[in-house]
Amino acid sequence: MMVYLDTSVMMRKLQREAGSLREWGQWERAYSSELLRVEVLRTIDRTRLRGALTDREVADLVEKARTIFDGLDLIEMTQSILNRASQSFLTPLGTLDALHLATALRLVESGGMDLTFLTHDTELATAARSLNFKVQGASGPA
Repeated sequence: MMVYLDTSVMMRKLQREAGSLREWGQWERAYSSELLRVEVLRTIDRTRLRGALTDREVADLVEKARTIFDGLDLIEMTQSILNRASQSFLTPLGTLDALHLATALRLVESGGMDLTFLTHDTELATAARSLNFKVQGASGPA
C-alpha cells in the first residue's frame, strides 16, 4: 500500500496519543509534503514554549521526528502544487490542509499511483474522499 500522511497522523504517533493510526508503518511507501517537517517541528517548539515539554522531551520528540522524516518521501512544494492548493475544492479546507491535498493529488497525477490518504482531521478526510482518495485514520462523520 502506498500512503500519503498528513501532520495529524505523525503528531499523534509522536505524542503516543489515543487513537493513533493502528496501521502505522504497514505500507510499502509513504509520502508527505515537505510542509510536514515544518508543521511537526513548529508544533514541538510551540508546545515547548508553552511549558508543556521538558528539554529532554523536546530532544526525544525531535529525534523521533527526524527518524520518521528519513523514512518518508517528502515532496517539494512546487509552483503547480501551490497553484492547485489555491484553487477551489469541493468541501471547505484550510490552507495547510489544501497544500497537503494538492501534494497528494500531484503524486497521483504524475505517477499514476493509488494512494491511501492518512489523516485524523475529519475536514481533510472529507475533502480527500471527495476527490476519490481512500482515507484511513479519521473517525466520526467524515
